[in-house]
Amino acid sequence: MGNLMAKISRVGLILILIGGLMLWPSLQDTITSFQAPKSFEDVLEEGAVPGEHVSGRVPYLLDTFASMETWTENSRTHATTSKRTSFRYYVLPGGEGYLGLSVASHSFSSANSLVEQTYACLLEDGGEPTAELIVDARVVEMEEELAQLFREDLQDYYGYTDQDLEAMGTPLLVEPRAFGTIRAFCGVGTALILAGAAALVIRWVRVSARIRRAREEAPGPDLD
Repeated sequence: MGNLMAKISRVGLILILIGGLMLWPSLQDTITSFQAPKSFEDVLEEGAVPGEHVSGRVPYLLDTFASMETWTENSRTHATTSKRTSFRYYVLPGGEGYLGLSVASHSFSSANSLVEQTYACLLEDGGEPTAELIVDARVVEMEEELAQLFREDLQDYYGYTDQDLEAMGTPLLVEPRAFGTIRAFCGVGTALILAGAAALVIRWVRVSARIRRAREEAPGPDLD
């Protein structure tokens, strides 16, 4: 057991662990990022499925159905900062129904303008929306809490029945991702894993050779 532990590189194990922690959450998004992106016009016509890469200008957008607020708390005084809305979730037309679209705070103004122009187009014959909301995203299934808010919104404002919602299954969310940063994390994680594996192999070979030489050089039993 002592020789076995001596052959294992602790640095190699640490590198593999850190690399795995970086690679695991970024690998699927990296694969998605290399897919040919689907346009939002295609989503409008065909809908979407989980795992798809969607990118481009959003042509139409409807009201919000949920928002995410964030704040910080001082662990010593328990004082909290003011709540800040970091994400809003909008209803996005797609296929024969609707999806959710997550929008970060820096795009709220563009999203709200697009909502106003969409309703003007639909209800007032106001012409095609011109607001620029550009999104690079993946399609995922909504988490249950968000999905419940989405279903309630569809039921209250869009005329969906319980049977319609049940037939829909789990609602989908178009979720923007910083694919460039994610690819970098994936690349660094892969490099760390390879470096860790190389460190393990090098130490194993070196220590094994040293142990073998020590055994060969050890004096044999005196037979006189």
